[in-house]
Order: sequence, then C-alpha cells, then structure tokens
Amino acid sequence: MISVLTIAGSDSCGGAGIQADIKTISMLGAHPLTAVTAITAQNSMGIVKIHDIPAEIVSLQISTIAEDLFPGAVKIGMLHTGPIVREVAGAIKKHKLGRVVVDPVLKASSGGQLLEDSAVALLKDTLFPLAVVVTPNLYEAGRLTGSEVVNLGDMERAARQIKDLGPDVVIKGGHLEADCIDVLFDGKEIHFFRGTKIETINTHGSGCVFSASLATFLAMDYDIVEATRLAHDFTREAIANSYPCGHGPGAVHPGHKRDSGRQ
Repeated sequence: MISVLTIAGSDSCGGAGIQADIKTISMLGAHPLTAVTAITAQNSMGIVKIHDIPAEIVSLQISTIAEDLFPGAVKIGMLHTGPIVREVAGAIKKHKLGRVVVDPVLKASSGGQLLEDSAVALLKDTLFPLAVVVTPNLYEAGRLTGSEVVNLGDMERAARQIKDLGPDVVIKGGHLEADCIDVLFDGKEIHFFRGTKIETINTHGSGCVFSASLATFLAMDYDIVEATRLAHDFTREAIANSYPCGHGPGAVHPGHKRDSGRQ
C-alpha cells in the first residue's frame, strides 16, 4: 500500500490539521504516516492555545518513520516556529524524501497565527526549494510575495513569483468573490481549475484536505496537472458534503464515500 507522511499540527476539534490529513489520505486508499508539530486547544470558534512539540522530537518522528518505510509523498502543514521549520527541512534532506507538498499555513481561518512572523522567510528559504509544489491561499500568497492577492490576475502574478523559489505553485481561490478558481503554474503553463462557489460556512479544514489529497495523488504517480485537478475535485466534494460542528463554522467531510479515480 502507498503511504503518505503528513507533518502538521493537531486540531482538537478534528476538522483540520493532522486529523483532516489522516481522513483524506485514508479515504483515498493510502496509509497515513504522521509527525505532529504542535498540539492545539481549539474548537469551531477559535484557537485558545498552541503547545509546540520540541523541534528535535518532530525531527525524530520523521527520521524514525523514514528508517522503516519510505513514504510515497510528504504533506507539510502547520509548523509554527522557526526551529521546527529548520528541523523539518533537515530531516527532509537527510532522508531524501520526495514529492513534498508544502501548505504554507500562516493563520487559522478563525484568525489565530499558525506560523511565527520570523519564520516566514525561513520557510521560503529552506523548505520551498525541497518541495515539488506549494499550495498557498490568497492571504498566504500575498504574504509570501509582499503584494495583496485578491483576483485572478493577482493569482497568476503571485504564482509566477513564488515559482522563482523553486516549486510548482497552486494558489487556492476558494476566497475569490465569484467562482472558485485554483491556479497552477508549473513553470511552463498556467492551468485553471474552476468551480462554482459552494454556499456554506462549513469550510474548516478545506486547505488541509486539498494539500493532503494532492500529496496522495502525487504518490499515486499522477503528474502535477492531473493531481491538482483530482485534488480540486476531491476538496469540492468534501466542502459540498460538509456539516455543522459546534457553534462556529463546521467541518468539511473528506470521509464521504467516493471513487478516488484509481482502483
């Protein structure tokens, strides 16, 4: 069975983070491997506290897994601190892990900061060159490029700019005012993945589901364009089947029955 390693934080509410990754990877028929970077105390209304796992323990989780089995792909989510960014980059290089998907998680949908400001440049300098693709949303693309990203033209510009750092780029357009359009730049062409907006407030975990499914499809040997299309469609299905969970925005549902596209 194909395995996919997710390196991310734990969401105590169960809708996002490593919990969403595990559900996604499992639903697509792969085996989830995990390295937990932080424990959050949160619910649907927001994050109350973040407890960082010591950076050397994060690295040890990755190394211990890699010494026993080699993941088909790696998804990297919430890292929170500079030392954790540095240790994760070191472990990726040490064990020559490939098909790395970096979701540059900077803040929660509820507003909580998930990567320290001082670590953003380190993320770009140390992890982006090791990744095959990065998956920022509009806000994250703006932070990474230093220019606001609010429309399709901005997304194309930002994708080309981020590509200069090495990896292919998928900018997620779920927060566009009209249709939802994800934009992929593979260094040669701009590709658009379009879908009508799904009217729901229950979108908690959508970014995690997208990056985890993208990593899983890459592990299945799909090329970047087809993997992005499949991840786009899978995430839309998870949003369409979302459900209320608590008093705030509810969770997307990557665990609903579907055909992953490969038997």
